[in-house]
Amino acid sequence: MIKGINIDYNEIMKKTILLLCACVIGYTATAQTANDSEDRFAKNEISSNILDLVIAGSLNVTYERMLSNNISLTGSATFFDTYGYYDAGYLEDTNAFSLRLSANFYVSKRRQFEGLYFYPLLKVRTGEVTSDYDIYVINDQGDFVQTDRRNYDISGFSAGVGIGNKWLIQDKFSVLVFGEVARNLGGNIENENADLGNVEPRFGINFGYRF
Repeated sequence: MIKGINIDYNEIMKKTILLLCACVIGYTATAQTANDSEDRFAKNEISSNILDLVIAGSLNVTYERMLSNNISLTGSATFFDTYGYYDAGYLEDTNAFSLRLSANFYVSKRRQFEGLYFYPLLKVRTGEVTSDYDIYVINDQGDFVQTDRRNYDISGFSAGVGIGNKWLIQDKFSVLVFGEVARNLGGNIENENADLGNVEPRFGINFGYRF
């Protein structure tokens, strides 16, 4: 102890311990808040392509899983599928079913999993479509030939790219508009229906719910 100055080391120790405890509690609370915020962040979204339903009568269910860095994975199943919308106005029946996988890259720096994005896609489909007109095919000589059948197989595998934009409403509901083009890699579909071609464009308007 310095002459004339009384130093209470016990009091200093108590205040130091209290200060350390306050710092630890503050840090723990901040970390917990960050973890709670991350846990509350919705990482799943389910939606349906309403445009498919209106134009072609197809039933679509899409699931999107948000990962990190504005990248997500999407799996989509479509019942009563068609090849693009080529025969939407002449469709009598379809038993086609397709599965589509894509990796979505959102370009926004400020928003999480909304706004403009682009994606590569893979798609596999099986089944037949029946139209209300006789099918034309391209024969081995490259000529258009009319057949006496009205059904054609659209089974195959395709790969392509797409671009879209997503709007998020109240952090729960989503509206998505997209367009894509895919190249048929599973054979020459013109042998089934010459009107189709091996490039399939597709568009969509999805309404979804994020959770």
